[in-house]
Amino acid sequence: MEFSQVIPTTYGKIRYGTVGKQTLGDLKEKYPFYPKTHERWMDYTKDWAIRKFENFSDRIVTLNQVHGDKIHSIHYPDPVTPGREQLFEGDGLYTELQNTLLVVRTADCVPVFLYSNKRPFVAVLHSGWKGTNLGITELLLGELLHFGYELDEIEIEIGPYIQGQDYEVGEDVAAHFLSLGEAVCFPKENGKFLLDVGLAIEVRVRKQFGTSFQIKNSHTNVFQNPLYFSHRAKEEGRNLNFILWES
Repeated sequence: MEFSQVIPTTYGKIRYGTVGKQTLGDLKEKYPFYPKTHERWMDYTKDWAIRKFENFSDRIVTLNQVHGDKIHSIHYPDPVTPGREQLFEGDGLYTELQNTLLVVRTADCVPVFLYSNKRPFVAVLHSGWKGTNLGITELLLGELLHFGYELDEIEIEIGPYIQGQDYEVGEDVAAHFLSLGEAVCFPKENGKFLLDVGLAIEVRVRKQFGTSFQIKNSHTNVFQNPLYFSHRAKEEGRNLNFILWES
């Protein structure tokens, strides 16, 4: 079963998760080949959402992902009305709006889901090694503190990604993570390292913000799990990672 969570809160229901080969297989007839452009991925995502959520006609927001640390706030007033979709350039999305579906794509990178357990707020991040090194998760948490949120109300869950035992990198990449310890970046022979990007996010966040909140990580390995797409497994498909505050 693909990763899926439904969380009741005081202000409504939060739904988030990762869909891969099993669910997206239903789109093969319409999309015999995976999209090659960001605009086509938007169409693909919209078609999946219509099938996933009954009578879904509200807004969908996704990204032209660039492996950076740009995060977009989705809020009123803006030019998007229900029934329309919007495409931004960046690697993170957050909103305080109901019925606004936020989606990022991953193959091996880490999807990070965040929500408040006290007031309306949901977010999803695409964090590869570059975004993790830039501190995209820490940047969002810093923004939330600036806006008056408290750390103990923020719930964080790391979704399916390639685990360290299968993610080999060179010295150029490893140099950014060696200070986080061998559990994050483990040295092999011939200048190679095994990098766990999800664990790197956990360590970095706790170093900056302490341990007052829990970070969940089921360590689901997309490289080995047949339910998910993996770039390292030479697959062209992408996993869709979504979060939604349902009314």
